[in-house]
Amino acid sequence: MSELISYQCDLSEGIHARPAGHIERLCNSFQSNVCWENSRTGLEGNAKSALSLVGTDTLFNDICAITISGEDALAAANQLSALLKKLPEFEVSPTEESAAPAGYLPRSLRETQLNFIQGSRISGGVAIAKPVVVRSLSFAEMLTRSPTQKYPLQQEKNAVIEGIEILKNEKISALESTSGVEHDIVQAHLSIMTDISFQNAIINYIDRGKNGWQAIILSAMDFCDVLNRSASKYIKERTLDVFDITSQLLATLYGDDVLPKNNLDLQQPSIILADNLTPSKFLSIDKRWLAGLVLSSTGKTSHTAILARSLGIPTLTDIDFHALRLDAQQEIIIDGNPGILITAPDARVLRYYHHEMSVQQKMQQQMLATVNQTATSADGHRVEIAANIASLAEANAAFDNGAEGIGLFRTEMSFMDRETPPDYAELAELYTQVAIRAENKPVIFRTFDIGGDKPVDYLSIGDEENPFLGFRAVRTYRRYQDLFAMQLQAILTASAHGNAKIMIPMISNVEEVIWCREVLAGVMQEMNHAGLAYNAGIELGVMLEVPSVIFAIPEIAEYADFFSVGSNDLTQYFFAADRGNRQVAEVYDNYAPSFIRAMQFAAQEVHRAGKWIGICGELGASPDFLPLFTGMGFDELSMSNTAIPGVKHALRELNFTKCQQLAQQTVQLKRSAAVKAALQTPDVKAVSTRPLLAPEFILCGLEASDKNEVIKKMTDNLWLHHRTDNREQLCDDIWAREDSFSTAVGYGFAIPHTKSDHIGYSTISMATLAKPILWGDQEVATVFMLTVNKSADPQQHMKYFSILARTLMKEEFRDAIKNADNVTLLYNLMTRTLDV
Repeated sequence: MSELISYQCDLSEGIHARPAGHIERLCNSFQSNVCWENSRTGLEGNAKSALSLVGTDTLFNDICAITISGEDALAAANQLSALLKKLPEFEVSPTEESAAPAGYLPRSLRETQLNFIQGSRISGGVAIAKPVVVRSLSFAEMLTRSPTQKYPLQQEKNAVIEGIEILKNEKISALESTSGVEHDIVQAHLSIMTDISFQNAIINYIDRGKNGWQAIILSAMDFCDVLNRSASKYIKERTLDVFDITSQLLATLYGDDVLPKNNLDLQQPSIILADNLTPSKFLSIDKRWLAGLVLSSTGKTSHTAILARSLGIPTLTDIDFHALRLDAQQEIIIDGNPGILITAPDARVLRYYHHEMSVQQKMQQQMLATVNQTATSADGHRVEIAANIASLAEANAAFDNGAEGIGLFRTEMSFMDRETPPDYAELAELYTQVAIRAENKPVIFRTFDIGGDKPVDYLSIGDEENPFLGFRAVRTYRRYQDLFAMQLQAILTASAHGNAKIMIPMISNVEEVIWCREVLAGVMQEMNHAGLAYNAGIELGVMLEVPSVIFAIPEIAEYADFFSVGSNDLTQYFFAADRGNRQVAEVYDNYAPSFIRAMQFAAQEVHRAGKWIGICGELGASPDFLPLFTGMGFDELSMSNTAIPGVKHALRELNFTKCQQLAQQTVQLKRSAAVKAALQTPDVKAVSTRPLLAPEFILCGLEASDKNEVIKKMTDNLWLHHRTDNREQLCDDIWAREDSFSTAVGYGFAIPHTKSDHIGYSTISMATLAKPILWGDQEVATVFMLTVNKSADPQQHMKYFSILARTLMKEEFRDAIKNADNVTLLYNLMTRTLDV
């Protein structure tokens, strides 16, 4: 029996390690052979081998013919078709922070006249530390270290098979103790080492007379050659994972000392420079001393790059450091924003970067100082800000970032990528640990959301034509009631130790909620008989992601304690538009007036029923939608943990009454473009204007060696006090006028000034300098800086410039400035002079 699938790849990075792993695991659950042919390249691969699949060089929009031959070909074809449609859902786009344009250096940095090497940014931030150069072995060099002693063929084969099994078990154990990016990497490495094509290649080399060492390396080289022929840079970067697992396998078989030790035992803050740093080597480094990374050829989407980015370690690539003469005792600098390496910084450059690091640290401390404050608007309206997580490690990060609860714990992650389902003990321990860590803050455990579109080997869910609308989540619970009941018992056990709640996904009607309530009651009764502790008043809520629920809220609210909008899926089902399908991307529209009205109607209906409603999609963290959802009255917003500090800060600047007015106005709009325009320029701030002059903008005894330092430090001060969100561009705007003519006005004074889009509130700043500096061809000891918003009164800019210029002509005023030795005296003098 034979089946044929025609597949057009809709993954932006093509079939790389992660989607290939999903395909491999599914195909290996069938007896049938699965041949994958890329019509563009003509390359064929075995779909039961992730490496073989990646080797077909399947890129975005490539058309592939998949031939399935065997007794279970029909079932295999149906399930594989369903998985291929769902592959975009499994994609993880490595988030890159917004970086400056390539080659762009802020004006204040250019003024230091630094010498630098341009690289490519992987992770932003500044690092100043001593260099540590790590040399990497190539495959060819590793081959020269092959043991000379030979063993019988079967003994070599048995040793390799045993080594793979040992390493496989280590990786399986590691899967249980890791999460996030590290978990993904362990899974990718497990996929490589257990890949049938990789193992067969090793055995074939041994049959041809190579020993185990040579066979492993030659097989790895063959697969890397295939990957390097790909037109996709993303796929080429997976060669580092093959190299990593090869090194680990050799160490498992021949001992840890067979390969030279890299200099990774750091004892002081260090910047590591390496050709290629494998993920396992990176994970072995003591992160307390790792200040930054320079990788000569590692790509931005390599697993090492993703790890560095997730940990916030400043990292550059595309820098050839081999010809550099680096002094191990001389500090070097990484500046991740423009992507530069400075190998011999002088005193001026070091001073610049030490100040820059200090400013960034102050801003971080500001955010952390308020991150645990209750999330309210400026006028006291409460909105709970929670986190979406899938592990205990993510819970720790969420609460460190100020989460007021867990709005969504994705429990299905514990059910996937394994051969058998988790048991009660495993789940109860995990859920209890999270509940305890929450310290009585709410933790909403969403029961497992798996089904036809998220295949697991141990559940016989069967094939479906449209898994998006098929047998998934709550719809599978009746068939797998024992599994559902076991999970409920684990959540109930956790409820004895914290504020645990239950949420059911994919609810479509009230009958499903009633049935879940009945199962929950049965589990409670069994726990009563067994004498097990739990919270009898535990809340049970539902996901609002199927549009039918919007019109069934009153009846569902009789059995549900709360509702949580899954904004991604609700949008998808609302518009009947697959969110992973680029061809219907315009239909999937959160700004659509109909969607906005549906959200408001849902919030109103839930509140009429006396229940609370939240949003657990990333839409709640969007700057555009935060004022809108606040005005609509959503009680909770749940998001990724990194978004929480910024959202809490933004919420504190909102006026709830103005947000309500915005919501009322927005639901009256009739076009998406109008909604978008209204949300991007709303009048919702609690304070629409701020004082032109304030004590915090007066700097006494400012240490600066030149004009550039003065402008930078005064601009940085505006950033620290939230008058500007883009200090680099504001600084550039000030320099644009300074380049035309020096703003030194005589008598030891200068008045740099600008009208700019990059100043949120017009501000007058002042600095008295610790010692005079040269400003153009004049010595200056006092600086007034005018930064005026472009939308302000057109006369404001020149009004205050003229007042200052005229007042400085008066000797009495100049003497008063020179004799005022503290902020209070200067502030009082300036307010009287400028009448502000």
